[in-house]
Amino acid sequence: MKSKKIIKILKAIADENRLKMIKLLSCKNLCSCHFVNILEISQPNVSHHLKILKEAGLIKASKRGRWIDYSLNKENIALIKDELNKILKN
Repeated sequence: MKSKKIIKILKAIADENRLKMIKLLSCKNLCSCHFVNILEISQPNVSHHLKILKEAGLIKASKRGRWIDYSLNKENIALIKDELNKILKN
């Protein structure tokens, strides 16, 4: 994995709310309305955080009627875990 990609991912999870979102999505898929209620932040704020996580490749979005469900991009999560393990072993 390229350094720029790792940096983008680390910046994406360096925010408390985004890190909480990742933790929540590790348990189950959620729509943005769930994040509003759980994290007690505004819908525009939730959308902003989801956009950053999606651009970093950490989450995926799938449309379900009027709703959008968010899930972890498990492939990219596994890649970043491997990269971090490599970095920390050196």
